[in-house]
Amino acid sequence: MSSPVSNTPEIKTVTKSDSSAEWGDAVDRAKAKDAGIEWQRPKDDHRSAGDIIDDSPLLKNLGNQSGVKDKLRERVGDFEHDADAAYRAKQVLEHVERFDESGSRLAGNDIDNGRVDGFTKGGDAKHGTEAGRLQDFGKYGWDNLKGELQHADHVSQDESRRDAADKAGIVWELPEGDKRSAQDIIDENPLLKNLGNQSGVKDALKEQVGDFDKDPNAAFRASQVLDRVVGYDDQGKALTGKDVANSSVDGFTKSGEARHGTEAGRLQDFGKHGFEALAKPPANSEIGSYKDFLKANPDADAGSKQVAQYGAILDAKYDSIRGKTGADGAVTEQNIQDYLKQNPQLSKEEKEALNFFAQPGAFRKLDTASNSIGDKPDGKISRDDVQNWLKTSAPKDAQTLTALITDVAAGNVTGKVDTSKLDKDIFEHPEKYTAEQKAAVLLELQEAQKLVVDGANAGVWSSDYGKVSIANRSGAIWEPQKLLEDINSHMSILQDDKATADYIKDAGDKAVKTLFEQNPGLKDAVTKTYEDQVKSGKALDAAWDANTKDGKTDQHTALATFYATATSLQSILGIDDAKAIQGAVAKSSHNDDFKTFYKDQLASGERMRELLKNNTPEQAASEFSLEVALYNSALDPEFTAQYDKQLNDNFSTIAQENLFKDATFDNLKTAFGKDGGDTLDEDKVRKLIDQMRQESPELLLNQDGTVATTDQVLAGFRGNWDLLRQGTKALDKMGKLSDFDPNGGAKGAYSSGVLHGVSGLFLAGVTIARGAQSGGKLTDRNIVDISTGSVQTATVLIEGGSKGYQEHLAKSIKNGEQTLKDMKDGKVMLDLLDEVKANVKDGKHAQVVAKNFEEAAKGIGGLAGIVAGAYGIFDGVNALRRGDKLAGGFSITAGSLGVLAGSASAVEGGLGLLGANLPRFLPGLAATAGVLGFLGAGVAILATLIPGLVKEGQAQAKSDKFGDVLGDSIERYGIDGVKDGSIADIPTKDWPGGEQWTS
Repeated sequence: MSSPVSNTPEIKTVTKSDSSAEWGDAVDRAKAKDAGIEWQRPKDDHRSAGDIIDDSPLLKNLGNQSGVKDKLRERVGDFEHDADAAYRAKQVLEHVERFDESGSRLAGNDIDNGRVDGFTKGGDAKHGTEAGRLQDFGKYGWDNLKGELQHADHVSQDESRRDAADKAGIVWELPEGDKRSAQDIIDENPLLKNLGNQSGVKDALKEQVGDFDKDPNAAFRASQVLDRVVGYDDQGKALTGKDVANSSVDGFTKSGEARHGTEAGRLQDFGKHGFEALAKPPANSEIGSYKDFLKANPDADAGSKQVAQYGAILDAKYDSIRGKTGADGAVTEQNIQDYLKQNPQLSKEEKEALNFFAQPGAFRKLDTASNSIGDKPDGKISRDDVQNWLKTSAPKDAQTLTALITDVAAGNVTGKVDTSKLDKDIFEHPEKYTAEQKAAVLLELQEAQKLVVDGANAGVWSSDYGKVSIANRSGAIWEPQKLLEDINSHMSILQDDKATADYIKDAGDKAVKTLFEQNPGLKDAVTKTYEDQVKSGKALDAAWDANTKDGKTDQHTALATFYATATSLQSILGIDDAKAIQGAVAKSSHNDDFKTFYKDQLASGERMRELLKNNTPEQAASEFSLEVALYNSALDPEFTAQYDKQLNDNFSTIAQENLFKDATFDNLKTAFGKDGGDTLDEDKVRKLIDQMRQESPELLLNQDGTVATTDQVLAGFRGNWDLLRQGTKALDKMGKLSDFDPNGGAKGAYSSGVLHGVSGLFLAGVTIARGAQSGGKLTDRNIVDISTGSVQTATVLIEGGSKGYQEHLAKSIKNGEQTLKDMKDGKVMLDLLDEVKANVKDGKHAQVVAKNFEEAAKGIGGLAGIVAGAYGIFDGVNALRRGDKLAGGFSITAGSLGVLAGSASAVEGGLGLLGANLPRFLPGLAATAGVLGFLGAGVAILATLIPGLVKEGQAQAKSDKFGDVLGDSIERYGIDGVKDGSIADIPTKDWPGGEQWTS
């Protein structure tokens, strides 16, 4: 821009003799500095004048139209011979190319094109052009250069620029320990690697961030700037789509001009105006998908909101991750991990979010988010998967948060095990496999349990087509109850393996510890959820509301749901405080409702009688005993303790009334009749009594300390056998076990051991007969174990429960010792009394008997086994109240759950009693949890989610797709729900729909 003639300074002709004085003039140097012109080369720049000219196309190609070259020489010095003068000349030409007359930064294809533009054909310099500004510089000197030329080498020391970058959210330097070179950073960011210099954007970027070709910190800044202009608009709003995910800066015209409002336009603006041109992205709490989550779930707890925000961050970063890591259409765990390594500038929250979903357990939740019962995990997630998870599967309360963290930890524990290469041999020869492999299969089968329950509640088996389709694709029977029983029986093999149990417990604890160490924000939020929702009792009130709406009243599921959540959250957080849970229940607005139910329904036995109206005795006793355990765990111990005797007495009475329900003398003939006839096989019974007397004499102990003899028990059994054979007595009319008393129904002090043995053997006969009728092949050892277990059950019932039985043993042993002292006739053999005392000493023998009975009678069912477990629970209520789940006697685990599953009533599209009541089985699974840690209780946690699993749309799930997923989970393990065979052995006529769907 030309100045008025009146203001034109005198042009001084510079000669060689006085040039040194001119260039040394301090005023000119100061003015040059204001324009960003460095007077001398950097100390490490040893180039000659010729070298500098050759390195600068502008200077090398400069002509002398209108005398501009001569005038330049007069101002800067003899640049053809003086290296510092050449350095000044180069900078002046760059200045007139990049800044207009007012000092505004210019951009466009004329920038950095290697020549000074703006001369007419006649060689005149046009005003307002590069040529015009160069001419004005020659005329008016340094004052005429407006705007400050930037030097990439000096950017890192520019504190004002650093402050501006910080305000824009750009991290200035690589974090300590990041040893990547500039080229490493360039190679890792396709945007930077592929950046061209259209409209001079690359050079302008260097001016603002530094020489990113050489300086790693400058490359780090450049990478962030490119991510910003590609990922956010000029208002800071996040952008998504293919333009964000591709590897180039878009928005240049064919001629290389940057269009306004595009990635190229925003980059050009940054080159002009610096970091002030970058709009800072919104806070993570302002991400659109997170705000949508909060709108849909206004009452979400702190932990759920934290995890949802993690998901929203991944959603916002998804396209950037895909573009920067070269993901092919979808994102993998490795892509997220690579992105984390490449972008240390990410905020703490962003790092936590991506780290969370880069873990196998969390990534898998996204992998099947679109359809949890119909999609196979393929190791890739789409943005739709992330958004679907946020909308439908993200945790919303303490219960679903607990389930998610459990699933994530489980997935992390076994994420490196490829279970696709394992098969049924792991169950047949578990000793050949590592604890990690067995743990992976065990946790995978927990997922299979959930899948079966999900599918049943979603109605995938509700039509003949669905049943056949699933059977053909999965190799499994169409009855989910039998399938669950088979899954449970396989799981029990691995659960009983100590190395596997130890591994799962230790690895589970470590997995959660690591998860929280890497995501401290998550731990803080989960802790807040525990404090605000669990300890306060709010979560229990919420569970009550969820289970008592629409006119239904289901306080048991409400309490079980809360108890599952509370105990699991405690385990996850490393807390062991039963009193805190009991205190939370007390704070609930429904505490009085729970107390009233315990007193008026459970302790009174009315609940047991109600259950018996519509369920088998086995089902009723199972649920009743588990509800007793649940309420004892959750309620004030001083309150429940006062009803112990009433509870035991009433249960004993009701159980005895139903022990032989639907049993007949024909059952007994199958078990103990010669050739199945009505003649008693006395030799068989005698051998059983002899072996029982030898192994477990305490079961036949009379109150005077004597042990009933084999002849006494056999005589009592024979007497009852004859009465039943003659029809004088009916087995299903036996209202109490004392009806078998050989002394006429009055339990005498001398014959209690006989009564235990006789009544227990009749109970065993029914169980053995059921095993024979169901096609099971019982070994001699099985029969002994069933008989011994049945006698133990009868003994406990007759004596009024475990406590009464223990008092009976103590009194009898004391009497026996006194008898030995007073009598010398050898009536009591010392070896048997010693055996009794040894067996009774620590109570372990009773547990062995119960365990052997459970194994021998597995799949047969029968109230005897359930009663044994129930009394284990009743006996442990004091321990339960202390929070000692294992010592508390939670003895009904997945094995007895399988008994219930095998006899549950099927309803269309569901699991009948099992599907409705499975959440209440949490306490019954606590023995497993006590051994395996919180991961081992995964099935219980999943079970509490059943009411929420039937989501809109799942009812229309395609059965064939479900069948494929189910088959992938269980088929290779030989799990099909068919005992001693496969579905191929089932005749076509017995398939659903007969020939219609199977032909």
